[in-house]
Amino acid sequence: MKKILLFLGVLLISFSSFAQLTISQSLTPAAGLKVGDTLTVRYTLTKGTVIKNPRYLWFRYQFNNKALTYVSTTFNQGSSAQTFYTGWSNYKFTPNTVNSASDNELNVQYGLTPWAYAVNADWNVGQLTVQRADQSISGLIATQKYILKDQNTYNNIFKIDLATGTDTTGANVGTIFGGGFSSITGVTGNTSQFKVKVLYPQGYTITDHNVQLMKLKSDGSGDIDWTQQPIAQLPLDASGEALFTTQIKVGDSVGVFVGAAFQKAWMNNIVTVSDAYKAFLGHSQTDISGTANFFTYPNLEKKVGKVTNNGNVFGEADSYALFANVMGQNMDSASMIPSSTSTSVRWYSGLLNQNWLDGIVKNRVIIDTPIKEVYAVFAWGGDLNWSHSSDPSVIASRISAGQYTNATANMSTNSIKSMSVQAMSYVSKVAEKATLGITSTLEGGKVVLTTNLTKADLAGLEVVMNYDISKLTLDNIIFDSGSTITNFSTNKDGRLTFGSIDQLKTARIKVGTPYKLVFTPKVNLTNTAGLFYFVLSDAVDGAGNKIDLIIE
Repeated sequence: MKKILLFLGVLLISFSSFAQLTISQSLTPAAGLKVGDTLTVRYTLTKGTVIKNPRYLWFRYQFNNKALTYVSTTFNQGSSAQTFYTGWSNYKFTPNTVNSASDNELNVQYGLTPWAYAVNADWNVGQLTVQRADQSISGLIATQKYILKDQNTYNNIFKIDLATGTDTTGANVGTIFGGGFSSITGVTGNTSQFKVKVLYPQGYTITDHNVQLMKLKSDGSGDIDWTQQPIAQLPLDASGEALFTTQIKVGDSVGVFVGAAFQKAWMNNIVTVSDAYKAFLGHSQTDISGTANFFTYPNLEKKVGKVTNNGNVFGEADSYALFANVMGQNMDSASMIPSSTSTSVRWYSGLLNQNWLDGIVKNRVIIDTPIKEVYAVFAWGGDLNWSHSSDPSVIASRISAGQYTNATANMSTNSIKSMSVQAMSYVSKVAEKATLGITSTLEGGKVVLTTNLTKADLAGLEVVMNYDISKLTLDNIIFDSGSTITNFSTNKDGRLTFGSIDQLKTARIKVGTPYKLVFTPKVNLTNTAGLFYFVLSDAVDGAGNKIDLIIE
């Protein structure tokens, strides 16, 4: 009887293997890898004896982003195939174990929705889709490139998690198995590295920046010698990291500098109404001796708030320049306020430590160990609400937790205080939220946008929107925000900015309908769908706190 049962078990397994499809991933080269090398991942579909002929195939995978940096995807199913790739950062898949489901039964995991993805700074998720009308999908599906990052171990760094497929009739192709986790062994170079991790707000395009290792002045000051070209330069990856493996050696002293970005559309959103109002309060709200007492980190904030070209001290000229910029005036000749057209900006980069909070920029690092890691921070001139810069409150919390770059000796030499796997992106804290309701209607041959504000005590509000200039002409903005508040608007090439700001320290935006926008259609319209797109919204209360303004 035992022999019969064993035979039946083998028979069932065999039948299952006959009918199944398998998607496997292979990581090559299999040997001789070192940190910084390019790794190739190939996805291959194999069929059992009982032929299944998928015409549509969809699957997801996960990989350890501390070990690998994604580079590219090439599909290998021919020019007639329809293909699609997408991915998500900082998520890890958790297999569903309902009814003892195996994590390698990809179609079963696909069917057990909702899929369990947990936020995890160490993992990313990718998705591939292939569809063919000319023949079934088989063999090599796609080829990807990854850069091998530093990691003490490369065990279980890659796995396919979900899959589904259909044939020409739309019927499900049934069982799809995966190959489990992949690992890499025998990696060299991972004990000789210098890693720079940059602190940045979540959602910020950190990949538009790079890290430069700079030569230092010969006078022993520890300052960067800006007359010299960088020793090495690497772009920051999506996790805000740059890994140097061959460019420097143990014993070197270098300056670490995070490079600024230029000519990026998002730079138009760095300085907004809350920055301008904070500068206003920082200048005007002083004690009897004239020392600013509004700022939490006065030395740092005065440095960041200094945007004008003349003088070295933050003052009324900087406050005015930021006001004027928000109100649509071109301040390029008198200041360096970042925008998409800026050719020069005020930009600060340093190491994450108390020196930075005190307004003292320190960049010097001694490479005193084979494995070295430091944290860096940055700030845009004028970005006093830290929307696009490293937030000082987050820096202070990292210091309090013992996770910072520690200054030693003469305060110009730096080494890591505490290694951490904590993600360098963070969620910005906002004091409160406010809602600006916006409705669009067709009234008497006009398109009318009507706003509704319910939150009181707002000292500033700014909205940036795009409208379809091929279909609309702006006629008028009707302001009803209060008799003492200053209103502003700019309109250029379909990008419209409007809002209000307090210039008295006492004016507040009226609740109700502070703004009504009237447009004349250039074409016949039956509805207002698709005519408007909101780019940015910002607000600040009377105490200078940034308010999360939500457009509804």
